[in-house]
Amino acid sequence: MANGGAMTARASDPSAVYFNPAGIMGLQGVQAMAGTTAILLRGGTYNTPGTNTRYDQADNVTYPTYLYVTQRVNARWGWGVGINTPSGVKTEWGATFPGRFISLEASLAVVNANLNVAAALGRGWSAALGFDYSSIDVKTLTRNIDLAPLGFPGSEGLSRLSGTGTDIGWNAAIRWEGKSGWRWGGTYRSELNPEISGSVEFEDIPAPLQPLFPSGGADATLPLPAMAATGIAYLWGAGWEAEADVVWTGWSAFEVLNIDIENTTSFMGTPIVSDVHNEEDWINSFSFRFGAARHLSQVHTLRLGMYFDRTPVSADHLRPRLPDANRTSVQVGYGYGAARGVFLDAAYQAIFFEDRTATGDPNDASNPVLPGTYGNFLSRIGLSVGWRF
Repeated sequence: MANGGAMTARASDPSAVYFNPAGIMGLQGVQAMAGTTAILLRGGTYNTPGTNTRYDQADNVTYPTYLYVTQRVNARWGWGVGINTPSGVKTEWGATFPGRFISLEASLAVVNANLNVAAALGRGWSAALGFDYSSIDVKTLTRNIDLAPLGFPGSEGLSRLSGTGTDIGWNAAIRWEGKSGWRWGGTYRSELNPEISGSVEFEDIPAPLQPLFPSGGADATLPLPAMAATGIAYLWGAGWEAEADVVWTGWSAFEVLNIDIENTTSFMGTPIVSDVHNEEDWINSFSFRFGAARHLSQVHTLRLGMYFDRTPVSADHLRPRLPDANRTSVQVGYGYGAARGVFLDAAYQAIFFEDRTATGDPNDASNPVLPGTYGNFLSRIGLSVGWRF
């Protein structure tokens, strides 16, 4: 994290399982690494057009964790296994937020288990091939329901959707390590399409209307995009190193959000509970990352980094459940550890989001968008511990 995620070429610790599994061949013996990151969600805002009234997201903290184990069996091949949380969403708005009929709370996380086999190819080259088992947990997607059109002015119900799904994919990686200090790496992870099986439940519905809001099953497919990364690094002098990476994410796979509701209902010809069909039309995006490190001694290392991420979401598809924007990040970290035994790492990251103005119609069933301006800032604190056997 302190290197801004620019680790495709260096891949110099067990997190190589994620950043570039071909780097396993550059690690000695058996190594293990575990850690967690506190993501402080405390900066989400929405401003209404015209009146410029401000609404804040609720403060939240999430703790994605990871575990990596690698072994270079001999000079020719090695293996690595990892469990991590590569992505997720957590937004929560207040009870008076004007977009609560589109999204009140969204919380989901992707957990990925990855197994890789790496091989040395000679002349500084190595390669790896692996399999990914990904599980997506839709903890909750909630929105309020305006009951005034059904004869209950001032009353609001709540729709709560949850579910889980899994899929299997693959990944491939290559890396070159030159004798003059140069490093290069490239990776690819396939797209996955876990089928979500879950349920929708309705709350706070007045008794006369409850037959119109039956809880029941719900199914959906949420794509996890393909990713490709390449990076080049250089190590020089008395313990200096730096790297620049470009990461491509195939978010164009997220064209629509279709949710099949088992128990649909209508009242006098008007749909009350119906299937969801939201046009998303996300686009492929790029991230540009830079990281550097200064080894002060054999056991102390200072790190810094920055990155720039392009958002895949256009202004006319920007929704309250994920008001994404282009973002710039700066981070710093410290590492302690020798060639053998325990090693510790700590990092802090600040992520600055550009203000985004959404354009659209909140009453458009296929593309509900709340017009207005979104802002965001979040910070992350990462801690990890590992052992080189």
